[in-house]
Amino acid sequence: MFYSTQDPERIIELINKYPMFRQMYGDVYEVCRNMEKVMGMFSEELREMDRNTVQYMIDEMQATIDAQAAALEEEKKRLGEEKKKHEEEIKRHEEEQKRHDEENNKLLDMITAQAAALEKALKRIEELERKNGSESAE
Repeated sequence: MFYSTQDPERIIELINKYPMFRQMYGDVYEVCRNMEKVMGMFSEELREMDRNTVQYMIDEMQATIDAQAAALEEEKKRLGEEKKKHEEEIKRHEEEQKRHDEENNKLLDMITAQAAALEKALKRIEELERKNGSESAE
């Protein structure tokens, strides 16, 4: 009631009933008469609102940055796991290739040894055929 009424009779009634309001009402009345002071108070309130708005915007931006940083960290972790899987797959593939190469080398050595044994057997057969042929001719 103290701040909302502009009816002089209600103001007088309020001051008579509650004398402590007389000084407060006088102060408010003087402030309202001094427009420069009112505008200063209004300007101060606007400055405070601007500061609060700026702080709110900073807080909002920080929340966005934090969310983006968390998302990037999650993506980095996922990519790291994928990289690790690929490296393990490459290592497994290289080990398989090495094992195949070793098996191929063993087979090649066996084939070479068999070819040498076959060559030796063929020479022996040839010798025996020559020897057999020369004995039959005698």
